[in-house]
Amino acid sequence: MDEQLGLFIVADGMGGHSHGERAAELAVATLAHYVASSCSGEDVTWPFGYTFEISFDANRLTTGIQLANGQVWRCSQQAPEYTGMGTTVAAVIVNGSLMAVANVGDSRVYLLRDNDLQQLTVDDTWIKAAGVHGNLTREQLQNHPMRNFLTQAAGSKEDLDVHTAEVELHDSDVVLLCSDGLHGVIETPEIVTILRTAGPNLASGCQALINAGKAAGGPDNISCIVLRHEIA
Repeated sequence: MDEQLGLFIVADGMGGHSHGERAAELAVATLAHYVASSCSGEDVTWPFGYTFEISFDANRLTTGIQLANGQVWRCSQQAPEYTGMGTTVAAVIVNGSLMAVANVGDSRVYLLRDNDLQQLTVDDTWIKAAGVHGNLTREQLQNHPMRNFLTQAAGSKEDLDVHTAEVELHDSDVVLLCSDGLHGVIETPEIVTILRTAGPNLASGCQALINAGKAAGGPDNISCIVLRHEIA
């Protein structure tokens, strides 16, 4: 979290505990460094090109994630034990009332407006790609052998398809970034209830989400960031 940059990131590493942690740290550091270095917009290098259909901040996130992918990919090639090393990335840049969103993997960004929780990111999972998500119950999804198989993540392949979205925030909008350790075990209505109950107490809401994930028997690490947009 870097409030000065308006940058917020959740990265969920894979490839064993230590290698997954290394991948996540490397991705976050690389993305944060690029976002910081491209603040002014002057003399910015766009090694993967610039997409005019999306905003400047969405381009910054896309380029930063591509650079992070390259760093993790090269690290994974250094030794056989690093094979399979990678990380999800879900990130936002908040600039005034505008928010740019980008992701790879299955960590998510949600927007809670009134009582409607909208997922802004795209899950890079086998279940999503195969189109079977809507045909399975939640219990079947949780027990599906391919449930945790990602079709892409930072470090998993040389070329990534980074997903982007852009939102104009309204007063009292709440934004949630989280790993699948949370959204994989907590139903949408419960997330809404927890965030609404917490109100402006973001730390309380964040902790309540983590506690709910643990109480639901969450088998994975749980990471989340909660933001609230307020117009003075």
